[in-house]
Amino acid sequence: MSDLDRKYGFAVIGCGVISDTHIQAIQQLENAHLVAVCDVDAEAARAKAEQYDCEYHTDIANVLACDDVDVVNIVVPSGLHAKLGIQAAEAGKHVICTKPIDITLQSIDSLIAACRDNGVKLAATHQLRSYPIFNRIKSAVDGGRFGKLLYGSCFVPWWRERAYYGPGRWQGTKAMDGGGALMNQSIHFIDLLIWIMGRVSTVFGHAEHLYHDIETEDCGTAVLKFANGAHGIIQGTTCTYRGLPARLEIHGTKGNAYTVGDETMQLWQVEGDEDEVDADLQGHVGGASDPKSGMMGYAVAAHVEQIGDLLASIEEGREPRLNGPEARRAVEVILAIYESSETGNVVRLG
Repeated sequence: MSDLDRKYGFAVIGCGVISDTHIQAIQQLENAHLVAVCDVDAEAARAKAEQYDCEYHTDIANVLACDDVDVVNIVVPSGLHAKLGIQAAEAGKHVICTKPIDITLQSIDSLIAACRDNGVKLAATHQLRSYPIFNRIKSAVDGGRFGKLLYGSCFVPWWRERAYYGPGRWQGTKAMDGGGALMNQSIHFIDLLIWIMGRVSTVFGHAEHLYHDIETEDCGTAVLKFANGAHGIIQGTTCTYRGLPARLEIHGTKGNAYTVGDETMQLWQVEGDEDEVDADLQGHVGGASDPKSGMMGYAVAAHVEQIGDLLASIEEGREPRLNGPEARRAVEVILAIYESSETGNVVRLG
């Protein structure tokens, strides 16, 4: 059987809400199939296995012992991503992690090294990169159609109920979430901002809990300077009344783009096609007040594309487009905001 005919066996580690999106994406890939799910909660694992007709395990060691598992897809609490990814790499399995790839740079670097040293691929899912409106902006910027980039911003004014951070939950904890509104929710749009605008050179920010009683922030604000000289602003919250759609703005000498949510191009003014806004890219506001709503729209298709790229990278002997170092960038910026907030200083990135 040639590589082109091969079907890659997947194990999904973690049976929470987001696992459905990953599993449904795997099922849509012709060269992939779901072998097993795994969760320390036996009931959750059993229910997920029954739902998708696969094996289930409660110990990742048993998953890694399966010869028919080629790829481990990690969707557990963020602070466990690198730990489990390293175990998978050392067992010879390819690794793909949901966002963030992990919560410390040291852990991320260890994961990158483990995958490299064991000859397996490492990828991450930042699904918004695969959404049409953001691809449209990225392609136009890379093609020079925005001219010189001047400034860009992302604003994520979301809401989470107090129960979201309640007893027994890992969200909002330093150990497992690594941060709050920035690291967990706003990372989607922070990743988009730096993907489009380019490398960040300096960060000054504030991160505090203004409403929720949590260890980490429910409101974070930062001013950025990009290596290309452009300015940037990040603001992310989970304490906005009722929650509002996230917004991304990109501005250059020849163009402006302004998105609302993850499927609405509110403004598209680019030299040569100022009036061109696609009517079908309207209406979805993402996970503003409900995490599950962020899995609507293009979410599964976006995961199909990104998981599919990992498999293509295996067959073609190249790096995945969204590999470990690429996924590291958003975490580096968020950690710099936290450092700046704690010290009151501007943080310079390498």
